[in-house]
Amino acid sequence: MHHLKLWSGLVMLANPTAHAPDSGWPAIQPLHAEFAYVRPQKEGDDAPFLTYIQDPKGNKVYRFECHDGGYYDEGYDLHFTGDLQCVLFPFKGDTVSAVNVLAADTHAEQSKDWWNRGRILARQLQGECLDYPEYSTARHFRLRGMAFTLSIQDIVWSPAAGDKEPTLAKFTLVVDAAPDADAKSPVAELADGPMPPKSCYP
Repeated sequence: MHHLKLWSGLVMLANPTAHAPDSGWPAIQPLHAEFAYVRPQKEGDDAPFLTYIQDPKGNKVYRFECHDGGYYDEGYDLHFTGDLQCVLFPFKGDTVSAVNVLAADTHAEQSKDWWNRGRILARQLQGECLDYPEYSTARHFRLRGMAFTLSIQDIVWSPAAGDKEPTLAKFTLVVDAAPDADAKSPVAELADGPMPPKSCYP
């Protein structure tokens, strides 16, 4: 079962048509949320994590959601993969744009639903992949006047059976948003640091 704890300051994140004159994107008020991921018992099960980022008047300006791998969203024509995949969609008026702004402006990330740092894989949370935290346990995104962070904490592995590897059983996903006037990209900037090997990403 998935559980959600949410603390939300009023958040002013971008309606793409409502720009602040100083930075090009609206200012934001901090957001903090925590989500307890538990591996589904059956293939195809999904218990989504969903929260909205609002402006000071309470209008929804971003939709942040995560789904278990194998989930397909017909409305967005989006295949979710990995152990858990998270996306951030901006609102356009009263509707949500099917543009995942966590994907950086590269051919690979813009052309494939699954190739971005919003997707979480068990292999990224162990071994040599821990040496690349931006693709592992502490993922920082800068975009649209904000710093947006996904932190993966309290990781629990199920015991290995026979010659099999331990299985990712559960973890806590911590989501934070904070103002960053220097973050002016309409989609996520490229992550700092070296690229991990293909065994870690994508």
